[in-house]
Amino acid sequence: MKISKKPFRIIMSAAVLVLAIQMPVTYAASLSDLKEEKSEVEQQKSQLNSNIKEKTSEINTIEAKQKKLLDQITKLTDEITNTNNEISTVKQEIEVTAGEIETLKADIVALQEKIDQRDELLAERARALQANGSVGFLDVLLGANSFVDFIDRYSAVNTLMDADRQIMKEQKEDQKKLEEQKATLENKKQELESKKAELDSLKASLNSQKEEKDNLIDELEAQQKQIASEKQALEEKYEEAVEISDEINAQIAAEQKRLLEIARQQEAARKAAAAANNVNNNVSSGGGGSAPAVSAGNWTKPANGRYTSPYGARIHPISGSYKFHYGIDIANGIGTPIVAAADGVVSYAGSLSTYGNVVMVTHSIDGQIFTSLYAHLSSIHVGVGTQVSKGQQIAGMGSTGASTGSHLHFEIHVGTWVSQSVGSVNPLNYISL
Repeated sequence: MKISKKPFRIIMSAAVLVLAIQMPVTYAASLSDLKEEKSEVEQQKSQLNSNIKEKTSEINTIEAKQKKLLDQITKLTDEITNTNNEISTVKQEIEVTAGEIETLKADIVALQEKIDQRDELLAERARALQANGSVGFLDVLLGANSFVDFIDRYSAVNTLMDADRQIMKEQKEDQKKLEEQKATLENKKQELESKKAELDSLKASLNSQKEEKDNLIDELEAQQKQIASEKQALEEKYEEAVEISDEINAQIAAEQKRLLEIARQQEAARKAAAAANNVNNNVSSGGGGSAPAVSAGNWTKPANGRYTSPYGARIHPISGSYKFHYGIDIANGIGTPIVAAADGVVSYAGSLSTYGNVVMVTHSIDGQIFTSLYAHLSSIHVGVGTQVSKGQQIAGMGSTGASTGSHLHFEIHVGTWVSQSVGSVNPLNYISL
């Protein structure tokens, strides 16, 4: 037996040494690729930062224009207010002028009636003289029978002549007054027309200013939409760049951990080769813990470990921002067995953004479709299409993706998995820790 074991140990030692020599080259190439990819991403981030600065400058320029437009709108609003006040004043003046014109028209009508009455009186007197024949002043005086009669006739003639002169004077004055009032009426009409033209001009100016204001407001709203769109685009690009960078950093960290573990194993292999006759060659397949006990019912917990983060809003451990956590976290050592939480079929197995290595299992329970998700895995033991039973090991716990330490991020979704938020439910409603 001793003779048969020695060649076997020699062969095993040689094999371990060969693996110890070849494995670092393979993983070093992988790490080199990751670092090269990281360098490219950093260059992209640098370019993106430059673009962000340019966009920030553009946004500042637009905001300055926006402030200028707001100042213009404020000034225009004041001018419109002043114009409205002037229009109100003009309207009041027009109303007063219209009232004066109506009063003047009434006065002219009354004056015209007086003139017409006098004209009728003079005409009547002329007709009376014509009916009695042409009688002169001397004829009336010489026709007196006595001196007393002469005096009486003289006084009567003077009285009639004075009355006629007074009527003629009043007639002349009233006619002049009528002409003056007619001229005043014309002036009032012209003034009214002028005020009306001024009012029309003010209205046109107001409409023009209002149209200008509307155009400025439209331009301002368009610029605001443009600013919002540019900011959103910048934020999305920035988040994407950070996510890519974090993902690669996480991959590099995971690869370095794996290389460190390989180096440790290689060192152990060299020691085993040097003392092959004294080394126990049994290899432990576990890592970090044991598989959890299978619970009764449709669901069971997916891993043993410490419950470190609940479902719901929290401060993200990496970004430090306030975000919603769509699953629960269970922490344990790298390699701790991860089991299927329920019977189902593997619908995804591989890397997925900040999740790192991921396995998704789709379940049909009492006619309802569910999907369970297991993230940040160090190893994957199943492939897409594999049928798994509740409690069957499907992966090993790890710290791939955006992770600060070895743990399982576990999600349950009602229906098929579309994104983090779609159909997300609290896993503790289905499993017990």
